[in-house]
Amino acid sequence: MNIITTTALANFKKNKSRNILIGIAIGLTSFLLTAVPTMIVGQIGLQFQAVNKLYAPFHGMYRNVGDAAAEEMLRDDTFANVGVREDPAYIYCEGEMSSINMMAIDPVVAELSKIKLKEGRLPEKADEIVVSKGLLDHIGLSGEVGDRVNIPFQVVEGSEAGLGRLMRKEFTITGLTEDVRQALEQDIYTSIVSGKFAEEIIPEGEHNYRVYFQLADVEGKATEEIERRIELIGEDYGVNEQDIVENTEYLMANYVDRELYSGMAALIVVIALAGVLTIYSVYYVSMLDKVQEYGKLRAIGATRRQIRQIVFREGFAVAAIAVPVGVISGTAAGILLLRAALYYGADMDNVLVEQMKVFLEHGGGSVIKPWVIALAVVLSIATVYLSLLGPMKIAGRISPVEAIRYQGRQKKGDGKGRRRGYTDINIGRLTISNLGRNKKRTMITIATLGITGILFVAAATICSSMSPAVRARSVVRGDIEVGIVSESGNEMHPERELQAIQQDNPMTDELKGQISSLEGVISVDTAYCTDTGLADAADKADNFGLQIQGISDAAMEELKDYVLEGDMDAKALKNGSGIVISSNMLEWFPQLSLKVGEKLALLIQDGDGIIEQEFEIAAIADAPISLMGYSIAMPGKSLQSYCGTDITDCWDIMVEDGKEEEVAKKVSELIADQEFLEMATYQEEYKRSETEIGYMMYACYGLLFVFGLIGILNLINTIINSVHVRKKELGMLQAIGMSERQTMRMLQMEGLVYTAGTLLLSLGIGSFAGYGLFLWAKKEGFMDIRTYQYPFMPVAVLICMIAAVQLLITYLVNRNFKRQSLIDRIRFAE
Repeated sequence: MNIITTTALANFKKNKSRNILIGIAIGLTSFLLTAVPTMIVGQIGLQFQAVNKLYAPFHGMYRNVGDAAAEEMLRDDTFANVGVREDPAYIYCEGEMSSINMMAIDPVVAELSKIKLKEGRLPEKADEIVVSKGLLDHIGLSGEVGDRVNIPFQVVEGSEAGLGRLMRKEFTITGLTEDVRQALEQDIYTSIVSGKFAEEIIPEGEHNYRVYFQLADVEGKATEEIERRIELIGEDYGVNEQDIVENTEYLMANYVDRELYSGMAALIVVIALAGVLTIYSVYYVSMLDKVQEYGKLRAIGATRRQIRQIVFREGFAVAAIAVPVGVISGTAAGILLLRAALYYGADMDNVLVEQMKVFLEHGGGSVIKPWVIALAVVLSIATVYLSLLGPMKIAGRISPVEAIRYQGRQKKGDGKGRRRGYTDINIGRLTISNLGRNKKRTMITIATLGITGILFVAAATICSSMSPAVRARSVVRGDIEVGIVSESGNEMHPERELQAIQQDNPMTDELKGQISSLEGVISVDTAYCTDTGLADAADKADNFGLQIQGISDAAMEELKDYVLEGDMDAKALKNGSGIVISSNMLEWFPQLSLKVGEKLALLIQDGDGIIEQEFEIAAIADAPISLMGYSIAMPGKSLQSYCGTDITDCWDIMVEDGKEEEVAKKVSELIADQEFLEMATYQEEYKRSETEIGYMMYACYGLLFVFGLIGILNLINTIINSVHVRKKELGMLQAIGMSERQTMRMLQMEGLVYTAGTLLLSLGIGSFAGYGLFLWAKKEGFMDIRTYQYPFMPVAVLICMIAAVQLLITYLVNRNFKRQSLIDRIRFAE
């Protein structure tokens, strides 16, 4: 061991307190660099494994493809594998609003859809079928392979996939499929028939296919590139944009997803930069008294390179302990976080999540990626190296005489190091003098803490905006919602059409009165709804693709908070000639260039009749579905006045706090015998939303908590070193009359400057950054974020924590300082 290494190790042992702080900072940085990628990559890896286990391996699908286009696709060399599927009919279920499709598939689609028979074979003749035991039980039949069963079905008619007349046919069961748990619980079944059956019941030229395919020559391509290619091919064949379906989950699991890895890389870079800044700050502040020691070494013959090597080796001696600890603990934490996310933060009924849990339990080693650990080690070492560059430069560039006198404030050309003073000295001026003595140290400390605060406020803004309460309210406006459930396009059950139900509307005044009289019910708001369309639509088939919602006066008031353009107090809305359109309509009908003040002619469905009425667009709003529906809204009484039919569609029930469950139970009993009414509650939606986003908030705040610890370490180091290097100076001040209380006040004022600077950066830049992040999330539809919520509570907690930490550190440092006698303080460094 040479003299440089010996000296570095001696310094390492001597500077225990400083090296402990540095070691914690390095360890926390290594912890984050390991834990975050381990969790993200582990979750992605499990998800990809589950996707490949459960999902069909086709790249994409084209819907509503005609005979000629389908035949041409089957011959196209662009596809490595291609097959067709048609759903010519649905099995009829007496008295139930359920549908069991009868799909005709070829062997390629069977392979690409991962359809495996429990026994038997696929049908070939027009009277052959594949079913499951659960399906047969559901329709009241039984049978085995080879048995004949008589099945009622409805033929699909037209491009709108309406269900036509009831037919019966005797089929031979050629195969049985396995019933999965979710199918049995939710009555979701599928049967398989032959292409000859489809030809038998669908007239020639009216077939409507789905084309499944795998593209050729896509190995190693990016997901975005493959998806774009699927869209271009679909456009070449005249497939409508809404009928082009990419198998996104499968593509992400098996091809390069640049956005995913670029996002993770950005997060790792942020962590690494935060680590570099913090560790550098700790080293830089600590160099104030260490440079003098290095100056003595220079005076006895040490070269600049040797001094830099001493600093370098001492730093890496700390890293040699801190990095392994951080990487090991980070790996363990990443696995624990991943487990918590799967078991407590994900939808427990999700089949994909269940499969991920199976892989986690029986193949847990797969979530620990050697390359993630290696990357964390390399980045941690790189972070330490970058952090040491500044201190190494400081220690090596100063002459022996300057190094011995160094106080961390000299600059080239600083006027021969002259120091300005004051005629009258007080606590405030002493505080300013000390902070100004090394502006760089002060700014680095404030910047380090400020960056953490900025990240905290920005992340807290997103977390507040995606609160379970806001998300639940976008589904259920009140505490309980009772509404009509309908079915469209079923020729065998025309009574299930919305207009048919409303002609004998089950939402009667009597039922509303019964609900209103329940103990705990505050009010019942009525919403009206009917189908509508654009009178001037070029394609008359698309006339009734919209709905118009009539909302209560209270809802109209709430709608004001979501207005993008226009005026909710417009005269047109008050006299019933005005409407509010959703921002979605601007995207659905860009060719109409809908603007506030323009007229819009609508066709309003009134029972079996149609009313044409012209309205003025009074406002454009971006509101939750629970408030104004999907496309158009207007005052409820005005909408009802146009219709002779009772178009009551929904009741929003407001309930006293604490009585929600009791009232919900009674409402459920009141509508139990109503076939076309269903109930939803705010509490159920809240719990669902809370589960979906809860783990994300915990992970986010957990990450910021570790960042905060790193910043606090920097503040501790700054204050400790500030007092440490000024022990003699503070001792002299106390010797000439400065009291212990005044010393404490001075240190507190210095800490308050750091606190004020940190809060200024955090609340100033952080608030703007948070709002910008909110706008991005709203535009991208991230976690259904719609409403900006400033994080008042998290910000209050941040302010209290920063102030409390600063005061606690100042108190502890001053207490330690007082343990030395005044003579020892004056003699310090002599």
